[in-house]
Amino acid sequence: MNVLVLDNFADKYAEHLRAYFPGVTVFPVAKLTDLKAPLDQMDVLVAFGIAVDDALIHTASRLRWIQSLATGVDHFLRCPSLRSETTLTSARGIHGPAMRETVAYLMLAISRDAPGLMRRHLERRWDRGKPWRLIARKTAVVVGTGVSGSAVGELLQAFGLRVIGVSRTPRKERGFDDMVPLDRLAEAAGDADYLVNIMPGGPQNAGLFSAQVFDAMKPSAFFVNIGRGETVDETALIAALQEKRIAGAGLDVFAKTPLPPDSPFWTLPNVVVTPHIGGFFDEYEEYMMPLLSGNMELFLAGRATEMRNIVPH
Repeated sequence: MNVLVLDNFADKYAEHLRAYFPGVTVFPVAKLTDLKAPLDQMDVLVAFGIAVDDALIHTASRLRWIQSLATGVDHFLRCPSLRSETTLTSARGIHGPAMRETVAYLMLAISRDAPGLMRRHLERRWDRGKPWRLIARKTAVVVGTGVSGSAVGELLQAFGLRVIGVSRTPRKERGFDDMVPLDRLAEAAGDADYLVNIMPGGPQNAGLFSAQVFDAMKPSAFFVNIGRGETVDETALIAALQEKRIAGAGLDVFAKTPLPPDSPFWTLPNVVVTPHIGGFFDEYEEYMMPLLSGNMELFLAGRATEMRNIVPH
């Protein structure tokens, strides 16, 4: 069986798979042009969706399983050539620690005016600026209540915030003091001191954070986005920030990546920009390997229907 691992750190995955599954032939490449074997002979693909297009899926006509290295699989689902008989699994469940630390970083950075502090640092200027705002005893509204959402909620509760979850299927979950349905998003946004987006992409979520949502927020409230850029009406967000109808934003994801140099987000004084690094952490492969190995074991045993995180398509 042939396994194509398409990733900048493909060698790490290959070393692990070869050690635990000696009967498997692994082709680790950082980019597809490095592959020295026919693509149509690959049985398994391990990759982030951003590295995949429909031409790859179409040519890899023997694929029986795709293991996404990310929680989101929208890039794969957009490929018309994705065959119904190809099992697709996600990396859901491994990102909780990274997502909650990213949210904490962005919330603290915008609350404490980290860009201003850094400018004064580089100028060697001792200027305490304005008193910074505590996040304790505030309200966070977290939109997206899955594994990552619960992890974020638990951390924010430990910081002393009241945490409201927003979900299409409201239910009691760890990390949330209350839960409301998605059709009440604008209403919930009006209660938020911090509105946190952890929603995945896809047509059903496109433009979810609309002008109506930003108009409902308090002038003292902040928006944090670690979900998907396409879920946000960026024109409406920029207007809300420029007109100071909201206090600021911490943004890790954008509708267009890389963020263009002429984007207003770069220069708005009340915005902290990070280059989609929420899931870009040093121990990523260590968190991913148990999931990949467990699914590989089931796949080789002919028990593909029992693999974790199967995504219907």
